[in-house]
Amino acid sequence: MTPYEKIAASWEEEILSGTRPSCIWTRKAVERQRADLLRQGSADFPYVWRPDDGGDVIDFIACLKHVKGECAGRSFVLSPWQVWLVLVLFSWKRIDDTHLRRYRRLFLECGKSSGKTALSSALLLYLLCADNEGGAEVVCAARATSQARQCFDSCRDMLRACPRLVESFGLKVLQHSIVQPSSASTLLPVSAQGKSLAGKILHGASVDELWAHYDRSVYEEMSLGCDKRNNSLLSSIGHAGENLLSVGYELHATAIKMLKGELKDEKTLALIFSAEGYDWKTDEAILAANPNAGVSSYFDTMREAQQRAVAIPSLQPAFKSHILCLWEEGETEKNWLELPQIAPCREPDLKMPDFRLWHVGEHLGIVQPDMLRPFVVGMQRTSLQERAAVVYCCKSYLDGVEHFHLFPTYFEPSANDDEQLAEAVFANFRNHLGYGVTINDETGLKIKALAHDSWMTPSPRLEKNGINTLPFVRGAKTFSPVMDFFTSLLPDEKLGRTSRVHFPAVDDFLLSNLLGIHAHRDLNANLFPRRSDPEKTIDAALACLYALRLAMAPGMLDAPEQSDIKMTFIDDDGTVRQNGPNGKLVTVHGPLPEKDGSIHPGDVQGLLR
Repeated sequence: MTPYEKIAASWEEEILSGTRPSCIWTRKAVERQRADLLRQGSADFPYVWRPDDGGDVIDFIACLKHVKGECAGRSFVLSPWQVWLVLVLFSWKRIDDTHLRRYRRLFLECGKSSGKTALSSALLLYLLCADNEGGAEVVCAARATSQARQCFDSCRDMLRACPRLVESFGLKVLQHSIVQPSSASTLLPVSAQGKSLAGKILHGASVDELWAHYDRSVYEEMSLGCDKRNNSLLSSIGHAGENLLSVGYELHATAIKMLKGELKDEKTLALIFSAEGYDWKTDEAILAANPNAGVSSYFDTMREAQQRAVAIPSLQPAFKSHILCLWEEGETEKNWLELPQIAPCREPDLKMPDFRLWHVGEHLGIVQPDMLRPFVVGMQRTSLQERAAVVYCCKSYLDGVEHFHLFPTYFEPSANDDEQLAEAVFANFRNHLGYGVTINDETGLKIKALAHDSWMTPSPRLEKNGINTLPFVRGAKTFSPVMDFFTSLLPDEKLGRTSRVHFPAVDDFLLSNLLGIHAHRDLNANLFPRRSDPEKTIDAALACLYALRLAMAPGMLDAPEQSDIKMTFIDDDGTVRQNGPNGKLVTVHGPLPEKDGSIHPGDVQGLLR
């Protein structure tokens, strides 16, 4: 066993024994490495462990010097966890060609100021000049060019502090690039624009803080560039964030699946340090997420930040994501809704045709059994490749209290274009064509309006046929009111409130969509729905929110106003009845007595005066 293997093995023991606080994902990474060592020689594992190769990389890094803080001027000595990471990353080689590495991707996630950027810079310098790769193109990128410069400037400054190393490898250290003329290799910082990476054949690439990236363009271009070489390395480093739609969270979720064993990926090394599983207010949470606590980061400073976050709630999201590496306030706090809240909303026999007409006696203004109940519709479709959702919503009254009913319908990608969705709505719409002609007169609904994602354009035929179409702008200011309205309709034992929103119990898809929303209040106390899993849709839940936003509009789904006009009915036997206060007919006068077997119509009119 090499000296570096002993350091790595000692660190592994601390993690597995619990001597050092660590989350489940750190332990899973260690267990994966130990299991891989036992897999050597098996037919389905074409890799061999060569620790001397990993040791060469560690020796190269030891030739570099720190340039910032109290360690400036000292040799770059890796912490035990960094020794483990570099050793595992560079020691596994392919059996058919031991020059080629097993791992082509690295995902590292840990708390802020854990030495990620310095380590990444050292690895980029090794790939540039010591990996025996001709014409190596090496880049460092981040969302902002200034952040990409941080990694590059670290590379440049470390080389300027090591003139003998620069001379040995024949490097030219310039202000905006580092070049090795003998191998035609270069190291450059790149902007956040993916187009700046187009066409590059990359041997090494490092992308920083993916949680802050607006889209996938940078990561995708770097990934495509690295795929053009057979021994390249793409490293993704950073901490957690609050954007669950970011590529950073997507890679985090993928790494979790890989560490769980749900996803097989032999070419990606994932190492996650997080406070998951610990009370975020404890010292153990800080230590679990910050493996370099006490080395490159000050434990007392992080504890002070923790105390400020406890006292000031608005500071908690940033502290938890940046220091504790918890995505959006941790695994147990980021769900918008929980199953016990939604379960009472599921109705076993809820059917939309039963609500086509108002029920007499349901409201004071409902005096006839054939009065149409108004509906609104929410429509959501993320893309033509995903299932679309159309949700019908109506209101009913129970003991004078408003209740809302949601009836979702779904359309597979083959039937979710604009015209097909419009046809589906028209199939449920009571459409008056004029001259007494009405389509769907017996089964059609009174649809007043349809709300849709502002990014999609529904068929113009909806407006032409009398259905108002209203775009729903996807922002916190529009989502927050309706999300608060939805939660106000849920049952609450403390307030003695039963559920006032209902949907069919058989609709497991809507249930999973509602449970799949993650949301937390921003500094303006607004909510915005995000996917808890990038691979799972929440379109059905969004369509419900669109429909409820229309339902909130004054007068949109209200019952008819109570009228002072009395409706009088005269039966054949002379019984006179009028509509009463509860919508039922009340007998005003009983049957008239017979006079010689007949009665004059004038007698009946006299009774009504």
